[in-house]
Amino acid sequence: MQRYGGPIGPFDAQDAQDAQDAQDAQGSTQYGGSPRHLRIGISPHVDPDDNSVPIEDQWWPGNQWPATHPIAVVTGGTDPVRLHKIYKSFQSAAFHHWSPENEAVAFLSEFAAFSSTGGLPDWMDPAKLDVPAPDLSKVADELTELIGLIEYRAGVMNEAIQQRRTVIGYFQGITPFTFISHPDTLRLCHAALVVAQFLAFHFKMKHKRPRPSQLHPGLLPPIDVPQHASYPSAHATEAWLVALCLDEVIVDSAGNKVMDTTHPGPPQQIRNPLKDMAARIARNREVLGVHYKSDSEAGKSLASQAFDIMKVCPTAANWITNAKNHWKDVSATTA
Repeated sequence: MQRYGGPIGPFDAQDAQDAQDAQDAQGSTQYGGSPRHLRIGISPHVDPDDNSVPIEDQWWPGNQWPATHPIAVVTGGTDPVRLHKIYKSFQSAAFHHWSPENEAVAFLSEFAAFSSTGGLPDWMDPAKLDVPAPDLSKVADELTELIGLIEYRAGVMNEAIQQRRTVIGYFQGITPFTFISHPDTLRLCHAALVVAQFLAFHFKMKHKRPRPSQLHPGLLPPIDVPQHASYPSAHATEAWLVALCLDEVIVDSAGNKVMDTTHPGPPQQIRNPLKDMAARIARNREVLGVHYKSDSEAGKSLASQAFDIMKVCPTAANWITNAKNHWKDVSATTA
C-alpha cells in the first residue's frame, strides 16, 4: 500500500533513527563519544628512516595501529616487543560514559522494583497506579470525532510523522537543552520514555483494545497501524511524562517552577508550553486515526501516576536534584 511519504513496510522501523533529530540520535558524537566508524589506515612516521640521505631519497616507515615504529626491543634482547606490550594495559577502570538511552534502560529495573512500603512494587499496586478499562459506551462518539479529524491531516502530517519517533526533540524546541548543557535533564527525559513505554505496553496487553480503524473502515490511517493494542496511548504517556519531568526541574534560583503562565481572565487560565506540547503530540495521533481520545486521556493519567513513583526512585531523585541546579539561572518574567 502506498502511504504518505512513500511506501511503508517492514523497514519502516528505520524511522527510529532516520526521523530523529540530532538531539534524539542514539550513540552519536553529540554525547561526546566517537564517530560510528573509525577508519585506520597506514600513517607515515614523523621521522624518515635515514636522515643522512637527501630528502628526495628519504622514506618514512608506515604505522598501522598500534604504532610499531620506532621499533622497541625486549629488555636485554634484540627481539621486537610484542604488539600487546607496545602500550601498557590497566587492571581496572570504572565505566562512566553511559549514553542517556542506555542508562534509561538500566534505570527501568530500579523503577520496576521500587516499593515505598517494602512489599509490592509501587507500579503493581492498583492504589498507586492503574488504568481502568476504557468506557465502551463512548466508542461511537469517539469514532465520529476521529472521522471529523481527517480533514486536519494535511496540516498536521509532517509534524505527526516526525513525532512517531521524535518526542524529546519537540520539547528541546520549546526550551533548548542538550546532554552537554543539561545532562541530568536529558537522562530524566530518556528514562521517562522507557518507563512510559513499559507501563503503556503493560496496560495495552491487559486491555487489548482494537485500533479505531479496526472498527471504522472510513478512517484509513495514512501510516501503518501500530502492531499493538490501542489503549492507553504510548505516545501520550511518553509525551506527558517527559513534560512532567521537565516541569519539575525547570526552576529559578529560588526553586520556583517557571513554565506556568497565569491569565487572570475571567475565567482564569494557566498555560504551560510543556503540557501544551504533550497534549498536541497526543492529539496528533488521533488525527492520524490510530488512537481514540480516551487513549490519550488514559496516557495522560498514566504519566501522572508514573511520575509520582519515578520521582522518588533514588536514581531519578538524584537526576532531578542535579537538573534543577542546571536550570537555576532561568527566571520568570511578567507577561
